[in-house]
Amino acid sequence: MQIQPAARPGPGPGSGPGPGVLPPGRHWWSVRPPPAAPPISARRAYAEVLLVFTAFFAASAMVGGEALAGRYPSPSGSWAIFMPAAVGELGMCVLAVLVVVLLSARRGITPRSLGLGWPGGRGGTSGAAQSLRVAVWAILALLAGGIVTVALAHGNKLGQPAHQDTSYLIYTMAASLTAGVVEEMVVLAFVVTTLRQAARPLPEIVLVAVLLRCSYHDYYGLGMIGIAIWAAVFVWLFLRAGSVLPLIAVHVVWDANIFLGQRWYAVQVASALAFLAMFCIAVISWLADVGARRIPRALAGGPGPPAAGPPGYGPPGYGPPGYGPPGYGPPGYGPPAPGAPAEGESSQQSQ
Repeated sequence: MQIQPAARPGPGPGSGPGPGVLPPGRHWWSVRPPPAAPPISARRAYAEVLLVFTAFFAASAMVGGEALAGRYPSPSGSWAIFMPAAVGELGMCVLAVLVVVLLSARRGITPRSLGLGWPGGRGGTSGAAQSLRVAVWAILALLAGGIVTVALAHGNKLGQPAHQDTSYLIYTMAASLTAGVVEEMVVLAFVVTTLRQAARPLPEIVLVAVLLRCSYHDYYGLGMIGIAIWAAVFVWLFLRAGSVLPLIAVHVVWDANIFLGQRWYAVQVASALAFLAMFCIAVISWLADVGARRIPRALAGGPGPPAAGPPGYGPPGYGPPGYGPPGYGPPGYGPPAPGAPAEGESSQQSQ
């Protein structure tokens, strides 16, 4: 008879801080514990992950392959073409959120455990600075990955209309919003949370999330290496912060900035200045956070009370009041010796 190993119980409600609270005493690179939820099998986890991913990204992967082979035409059209397409993009955005949230809820995963909440600071404090630092990390990852992609793609990318009118610009804004929400909700939050619930090892989770992210960016060719760089950093940021909202915001703004910057050069300049300001504020907030954590440690490591010893140990006045034998220490130190008059009695006798 084959004995089946017992399922590993999920962490209890008090096993760690909530998904939006930064656990104390962790390294800056440490990740959060998995959310409190009943464990599931690896077969179920991968079935759900692949089914949801295929539903939303199979067509994109096919388009990318055709574009890499030079067989996919550049988009063209007018208001009659791009406006319905923009509505379709927004509908897919809403549908992706509903599918991820409702399917995860059947397994005991709450929206907060999916990362639908802003990250919190240590001890449950406000996480505005934490959100800003996550955003700066994400932008740095996109910059590094973008440099690698441009260097290795050799001009491979999706085509754009030769004439980009207002209708196409509106469509790209809707597509940017959809790309940020759908990609981070499905390929990041849903994939990582589902595989963690199945107790899969972290290296496996990171590898699966990165490969899925690269699969529909195949039109870049070797430039997918750059995609893999920032995709891996995004997984770490999600595991570290427990929130997908800053990553969605960065992704949406990044994609929208590409299309807006092609039309208005001032947008590129404003974006660069905004990132420099964000970077400086993030560094200052991090230094302030480090200093705030060191102050309690320094106070806790200060000199404590004197070590205890046998009666009569140490010079007169050593130890707390009442320490040592009766009459020990300087005059007035500790309780009076047996038979000695109290302080009030001795003063009356002297009078």
